[in-house]
Amino acid sequence: MNSKQGVLGAHLALYGSGPRARLLFAVALGLLVVGLVVINYRANLGPQWSDPDSMMRLVEVRDLLAGQGWFDLTQYRLDPPGGVLMHWSRLVDLPIAAIILAASPFVGRGDAELFAANLWPVLLVIPFAFALASVAGRFGGGIARLVTLLMIFLSPQVKGVFLPGDLDHHNIQAVLIALMLMGLVRADGARRWSLVAGVAAAASLAVGMETLLAVLLAILGLAIAWIVDADRWRRGLMLFNGALMVGTLLAAAATIPPSRWLVPACDALSFAYLIPVLIGGSAVIALAAMLRGHSDGVPGLLMRGGALAAVASILVAVAAVLFPTCLGGPYGGVDPAIRSIWLDRVSEAQGLIATLKGEPDLVPPLYIAPFAAFVLGALALRRMPVADRTAFAIVLSILGGSVLLGVMQLRALVGAQIVASAAVGVVASLAIKATAGHDDLSSIARRWAWLIAVPVLWALLVMAVGRLANQPDPDAADDATMTDCRAFFADVLGVRAPGLVVATSNFGSFLLKATPHGVLAAPYHRDAHGILAVDAVFTGADPEAAFRATGATYLATCTGDAELQQMAERAPEGLAARLIQGIRPPWLVEVASRPAGMIFSAKPSGLDVTGSLPVLRLRPSIRD
Repeated sequence: MNSKQGVLGAHLALYGSGPRARLLFAVALGLLVVGLVVINYRANLGPQWSDPDSMMRLVEVRDLLAGQGWFDLTQYRLDPPGGVLMHWSRLVDLPIAAIILAASPFVGRGDAELFAANLWPVLLVIPFAFALASVAGRFGGGIARLVTLLMIFLSPQVKGVFLPGDLDHHNIQAVLIALMLMGLVRADGARRWSLVAGVAAAASLAVGMETLLAVLLAILGLAIAWIVDADRWRRGLMLFNGALMVGTLLAAAATIPPSRWLVPACDALSFAYLIPVLIGGSAVIALAAMLRGHSDGVPGLLMRGGALAAVASILVAVAAVLFPTCLGGPYGGVDPAIRSIWLDRVSEAQGLIATLKGEPDLVPPLYIAPFAAFVLGALALRRMPVADRTAFAIVLSILGGSVLLGVMQLRALVGAQIVASAAVGVVASLAIKATAGHDDLSSIARRWAWLIAVPVLWALLVMAVGRLANQPDPDAADDATMTDCRAFFADVLGVRAPGLVVATSNFGSFLLKATPHGVLAAPYHRDAHGILAVDAVFTGADPEAAFRATGATYLATCTGDAELQQMAERAPEGLAARLIQGIRPPWLVEVASRPAGMIFSAKPSGLDVTGSLPVLRLRPSIRD
């Protein structure tokens, strides 16, 4: 074997960034895109489409194209008549609407929506993969870029946000986080990289507050780099914060109506975040300008660290005084009444303990894989050139922080896996370079150690253990039942005059997309009133009164719906439990039914069913 080849004959020419390496990366990325389309192409947006957030995004885009205002994010058919002001961003609606408008003259509106649903998510994987591979390439060259691309394909949580049909905002947030990382690891170089990172961070906050933790960790990582090596990172820190401030202001002006500029909101870009960004950004820029750090040693390090700690303390104090609710994060303002009955059951809001109890098979791919990537990255840090260590430490700080936060909330682990994909690419590249030409057992083990951080391998291991133990797959049966119920609801309710439907939040987005009806509940924390109203119908002591109080036209149930089953467990004597048992209260009239679901309306109130006639009121002349 050639001394410059590894166990699979990987040539050292791949480590560089020449034409051959770039061509190989372009071909690999093309294969990834083609694979996503061919394997996951969505033939329709019917009942098999199960993502409620993507459905709701399509509903918002339809409303925008129908003339609803740019700044008006109210979903008027959700908990009518007032509707629910959604916390999403029009910045995501805009490109989807543009694709639909461009395609409609050629294929019609329905097929244009399908075209956009298949095209938009897959288009986004191109800048995402390029940016993330660029992060790894900064430290490990061509082989690091290729391994990072492979990690994207082997990470279901990362690849999943780019599948055809995923119109949710998580894919564009992933792109922006990758762009932010790409700029951060080069913030000690050309000015443009710090500006790219700052603008990407601002845009990610405008799209949704799910990236708030990632942005805070990025600021922390860059700040630590400045503390350790002020001369090298001072300009990057100043430019990043300046771009973050300007970008956040521009995004706020573009997405927040003037009437709400001074209205704080914890779950969306608002006054509650603008103030800390402006105060904190200005303070950090001033500190970086004053504490220049020319070989000032430990005293300078302590001075910079203490100054940044003081700024952080001031920001926490400002938030505690002006926006105390938002210290609890994006869900800080959620109505406490829906926490136990809905929010605590949302999977992405669960922590490690709840996941171990409810879905232990998710722990290895979601927790162990990124943690392994962090450990491998930390071990590789001391082996890489000194000049690269601080920049790579920024990557590890974001990765480690995301894993730690994931212990409290599952949602942080998608960001962790994004960063882990780049970190693993670096680890693999450094190991292959260090062991090139050595095929002893120790070198082979080091060369392939990165495989323990591949999420899909952990998922396959869990699946194999489950099959060996003959464990059934309840998700497959539940998915089939929910698909049948969605098809049934669309067939029956889709052709009826608009009304109001009482159904669990699991069906809210689908009913808004597939029918002309309004719904009370959908899986969004701002819809607390509607969620509580539906819960009162299905679990309350007087379901008839609760139903009539909503003014609803129909009641739709699916006996295999996990949310309905949870309601039945909480209230064994409630309507949900009775319907699952096949008991139908006399005040309900069946509209249609199938084995999986039922649709009812209420009997007119005050209807006498005894057969007797009401007493006639006679005119006095007749009585006399």
